[in-house]
Amino acid sequence: MAEGLNLWLRQQAAILCTATLRRAPNMLVDEDDLFEFLALLAENATALPEMQLANVQSWAITSIGHDARGAYDWLVVLRVLKQEVAARMERQFPPHEALRSMRQMDDILTYALIEASQLATDIQRADLLEHMVQLREREDQLEATKSKFVAVAAHELKTPLTIIEGYTNILRAELKEEPRLGVYLDGLSNGFRRMREIISDLIDVSLLDLKSFEIKYHEVNLERTVLMVADSLDRYFAERNVDLVITPFETESRTYGDEEKLKKALTKVIMNALKYTPDGRHVTVTAMPVRHNETSDDMGGFLDIQVVDRGIGIEADNLLTIFNKFGSAADVSLHSSSKTKFKGGGPGLGLPIAKGIIEAHGGQIWAESPGYDEEKCPGSTFHIELPLWLKEPMWGI
Repeated sequence: MAEGLNLWLRQQAAILCTATLRRAPNMLVDEDDLFEFLALLAENATALPEMQLANVQSWAITSIGHDARGAYDWLVVLRVLKQEVAARMERQFPPHEALRSMRQMDDILTYALIEASQLATDIQRADLLEHMVQLREREDQLEATKSKFVAVAAHELKTPLTIIEGYTNILRAELKEEPRLGVYLDGLSNGFRRMREIISDLIDVSLLDLKSFEIKYHEVNLERTVLMVADSLDRYFAERNVDLVITPFETESRTYGDEEKLKKALTKVIMNALKYTPDGRHVTVTAMPVRHNETSDDMGGFLDIQVVDRGIGIEADNLLTIFNKFGSAADVSLHSSSKTKFKGGGPGLGLPIAKGIIEAHGGQIWAESPGYDEEKCPGSTFHIELPLWLKEPMWGI
């Protein structure tokens, strides 16, 4: 039967090619390609499975190679060919002989379909990966361009702002006998201060993006730093009748870092807590030592400073995005220039700046919350985890 099957396939090759390509037109696979495969099928139909597989793999590499469209076309042609072979055998052989012959050829046809499918998938995956790499490179270039633009724009805005502020001060001196106009000038001055803060934030976030944020390491007492920040923010909390409670750390909090930048990061996080806490409630700052098993000659573990509020909470989907630039979860319609207005949105730079500063110190920051609810106010907890350096880090020298 083996010789008969081989002979039958060779005799039927032209008919099978014509019938197959008629049903699968406009393919990259032509008659010569299909004749070559039918010759392979005839020679290996009765071979051992391992020989069939090896020969099919060799055929796939040489005949299909790395042609993605060719691989997909072969998938179509092979499926149609398998159907044509089965149909023709049913017409020319008794049922039991047709079934036995198809069983002999089924493995090699299946191997060919698998190899063509694998090549098509591998090529598609490689093309997709290359495309993703190109997209990532373009995204990085765009992000760098945006950061440079923001930095340049922020620096350029400082000059006209300074000029306007200067002339406002001159007007104040000239019109000091006009109390009614003094109110207007006070409003201008408050606007200048807020604009200066926003410009400073834009510059900071740009420097962080461009890896140009300089950290000047000195010995720092983190508890004292938190207390200084709290003193500077007391008036904002008083305006909203929100208590700011600093729980004594009761643990060693000396480390090495840039105190001014750490104060800025803590200010951003605590002010964020105030903004989303209703009047009459409280914000608490506590600390505890963590990751005790990560001590070394240079580091005494980590300190987890927690800023806990009884505010409206954060949706689970926003727990990460709030640390992205311009990623504020606040309603855009509520955006306000006020630093303390309840739920008043801002440019969304405070938490990203805090994150950049904390990470530049070798720490990490994240938020936890049961969810968002303006009535029940489940609150949020921001963790600021900083390393307790026993001596100045090498990268700070």
